[in-house]
Amino acid sequence: MSVGVKFGVPVTDALETFRGNQAAYVTNTHRYLVGPTVQLNLPFRFSIEVDALYRRLGYEYNQFSGPGSPTSTRTVANSWEFPVLGKYAIWGGPARPFVDAGANFRHISGVDQIRNGISALNIPVNPVPEFNKDNDIGFVFGGGVEFKLGHVRITPEFRYTRWGSENFRDPVAALLRTNKNQGDFILGLTF
Repeated sequence: MSVGVKFGVPVTDALETFRGNQAAYVTNTHRYLVGPTVQLNLPFRFSIEVDALYRRLGYEYNQFSGPGSPTSTRTVANSWEFPVLGKYAIWGGPARPFVDAGANFRHISGVDQIRNGISALNIPVNPVPEFNKDNDIGFVFGGGVEFKLGHVRITPEFRYTRWGSENFRDPVAALLRTNKNQGDFILGLTF
């Protein structure tokens, strides 16, 4: 069994944002992910990996015309992903290319939205109208290389997740939605 930490950067934005005639969304998601990992090593170069990856999501909404215009809102949320992967090392040795696939479970929490009006008063918005659901599941697959240096394993990897539904979406003009195609570059350090 190996335990360690994974950290990385998203290759794609978690949210897709668009500009309309009178309003626009802009993503301000942080460009990192981090969390613990556990890998159970099995015979014949197979293993099972479970991660708990955290990323901070966010977006801004700006309205240019209409009642109370101009207005803007800022929304932030915590995204936890729990990928459960079957891994196969293509060959043995100190540098092992591998492929992996499995399910990815996502939970969104701590969704906060603040509205800034003309008077610059910050007003909390509850419930957040763009927040659609807090749980989602997707199919994930990836590949990389595991380097073994003594007791430390370094694993650079690219992962792709196809999510089943949208956690966020604009209920009026479809100017915001969750990106159902997610790519991440991840670096793991395990012991």
